[in-house]
Amino acid sequence: MSPRIDIFGADTIHYLHWPANEQAQYAKKYLIPLIKDGPLSYIDNANVQMVALTLDALVIPLIISDEKPGNSDVCSAYSHYVKYTLEEIAKRNGRVSQWLLKALLLPAAVVLRASHIDKVVYANNWLLTTNPCPELSSTQIEQITIYLKKRYPDYAIFFRSVNKYTHKRFFDALRENGYKMVASRKVYILDPSSRAYAKNSNVSRDCKLLQNTPYDIIESDEFTDSDITRITKLYRDLYLRKHSLLNPQFNEKFFSLTLKENIFTFKALKKKGRIDSFVAYCSKGGVMTGAVLGYDIDLPIELGLYRQAFAMLITAASEKGQLLNMSAGAGSFKVYRGASPYVEFDAIYDRHLPYHRRLAGHCLLAGGIFQRLNINNLAKWL
Repeated sequence: MSPRIDIFGADTIHYLHWPANEQAQYAKKYLIPLIKDGPLSYIDNANVQMVALTLDALVIPLIISDEKPGNSDVCSAYSHYVKYTLEEIAKRNGRVSQWLLKALLLPAAVVLRASHIDKVVYANNWLLTTNPCPELSSTQIEQITIYLKKRYPDYAIFFRSVNKYTHKRFFDALRENGYKMVASRKVYILDPSSRAYAKNSNVSRDCKLLQNTPYDIIESDEFTDSDITRITKLYRDLYLRKHSLLNPQFNEKFFSLTLKENIFTFKALKKKGRIDSFVAYCSKGGVMTGAVLGYDIDLPIELGLYRQAFAMLITAASEKGQLLNMSAGAGSFKVYRGASPYVEFDAIYDRHLPYHRRLAGHCLLAGGIFQRLNINNLAKWL
């Protein structure tokens, strides 16, 4: 007898009998508000629908994307693979290599648009840059895939944030079920029990800087409402104003929810009533993931606010004895602190779609080669 799979949306979420296990209770605190209010209430560029899927004693979020323009790269493959890549090219390369790389990407962009790359059901998408890994067996993945194909026959199925290093069994189970494994980005993982960490001079200097900081280090339960306003600004100034509007545009309601419901653990540097740097993380299955970070980008770099934020994160991982997923970006900074780079994948299932729709997956597989390469080096070759 096949297990029962159900989906609960905004009109039915109150009927869901949440299992008593830790995973489901954690999901409940986060999913109910986003499902009832809609993701746009918490993330300004997440014009998608969120529902909850239940299987056995598990509850995982589903995101239904219907090709809305302007969505973040956490819920738009086109934003991630085309728009974000073009932005990075523009920032990092000279004008000649810029145009050459854009010319290479243009045909792929046309194919992706024509094959409706953003008509997708995302399984286990928490609308975070790095999603927690679900505890799904190969059989459960098969059951979810069969169910989603029937319920959403015109949509591709994605699992984001698949990391072969920390969750090899999950990676293998997806491949066993016919998912294409598309290289998405490079993430950096630190093992606090490793020799590279123990003997790392940069880590020692950062931790010493944190120990001697003129700031008070405050924990989640010490944050005030005005602190929530402040960390929202710090995040948005760093990730949106400095980097890209394609990053998830978390707003004040998002930070209030994740702080007050203990969805993330927050740590911050505060002086004279003002937070100037903070970090937030979550821990699942022996892996700690840095969820969000922010610091005052207008203050002098000599204060080391970014370094201290990562020192708080690394110290927490070391104390818990957990691997630390430092996510993507700032690769040199993270490698110099003992982290190792690993390719993170998007798992894509599109076998039920017509051929012209499957072109998107084939195109992304080919483009995954570029994701494995340093784009600066690629520009030099050109």
